[in-house]
Amino acid sequence: MNRLSLKISAVVLVLVLGGVASQAKEKKTKHKKNQDLSANPLANVASKQPDKELFDKAMIALKKGRFDVARLTLQTMLNTYPDSEYRMRAKLAVGDSWFKEGGTAALTQAEAEYKDFITFFPQAPEAAEAQMKVADIYYQQMEKPDRDYTNAQRAEQEYRNMINSFPDSKL
Repeated sequence: MNRLSLKISAVVLVLVLGGVASQAKEKKTKHKKNQDLSANPLANVASKQPDKELFDKAMIALKKGRFDVARLTLQTMLNTYPDSEYRMRAKLAVGDSWFKEGGTAALTQAEAEYKDFITFFPQAPEAAEAQMKVADIYYQQMEKPDRDYTNAQRAEQEYRNMINSFPDSKL
């Protein structure tokens, strides 16, 4: 009987030590890259506001090339928080997402978003950037010199419009 109790206590000891070891492994947390999203790029103020978090989430998606996720998040932010301090940058970022996506249909959408931005925020410094990107859209779509030159003419017209509308711009 002495041998049997020795074997039982050995098995119990192994089970207890195995359980402690597995709990120690479970307690180790995976270290993810923590991105500090609390810094406000527009006002340099730490913020946990929901509109800021949506804006930051959209900017991360835009950087990763997930344009549809970025647009959906930005539209959610614009619809949910119409008085947000980020609405101007969000409106411009929607156009940027279409612009970066590329393609004829996406560039057409980008042009509409940029012109919409200029309509809503004509005095903002970013309005010159939006006008410049409208011209860049036509510039990107230009054909070879022996082909249709309509896009070249539109690009020139939009660049002139940018110079005339925003003469003090750095662009």
